[in-house]
Amino acid sequence: MRVIAGQWRGRVLLSPRGDRVRPTTDRVKEAMFSILGPQVRDATVLDLCCGSGGLAIEALSRGARKALLVDASRQSLDTARRNLETCGADPGAYDLVAAEVLKWLPGWLPPEGACCVVADPPYAGEMPGQLLEQIMDRVERGQVQAAIMEHRADLPVGADSPGLRVQTRRYGQSHLTIIRPAPRPGTPTEETP
Repeated sequence: MRVIAGQWRGRVLLSPRGDRVRPTTDRVKEAMFSILGPQVRDATVLDLCCGSGGLAIEALSRGARKALLVDASRQSLDTARRNLETCGADPGAYDLVAAEVLKWLPGWLPPEGACCVVADPPYAGEMPGQLLEQIMDRVERGQVQAAIMEHRADLPVGADSPGLRVQTRRYGQSHLTIIRPAPRPGTPTEETP
């Protein structure tokens, strides 16, 4: 596992021991950040179920202003801290949060300025579906400008709504769901006939 692009490109990252953490592959990570593109620059990026911190580190490497790394596992957060320190990340540019994501996210207050969410929750159980719902709610309320979640193929994702644009892409066994606010009528991002 390594940093794909930016100031820390090529840095090798540690992974927590054991099989509880499934790091995002380089291919999927590259796809996530290609999709987000320049939205990451100068944004606050939430890395939910952060594991070793690879997604947050990729965001900081590409110019994110701040990263919040949230995970219930102290071992994962310790690994993420070591990876951030190895890359030379400014300690003021990130916060490590030891919390259950589903309990933490409803109380989170969005920062000033742009905010993106990246998430790679465990594939098993009900948690991925519940987390996706919470993320979609934050995007629909305008608190997050873009979000991408990695998940298993059989996760019910849902469709566009008046306030959301939802798209899913497949990368091998992984699926990425991209959530963005729906364009307002008359904005340049909306396709016109």
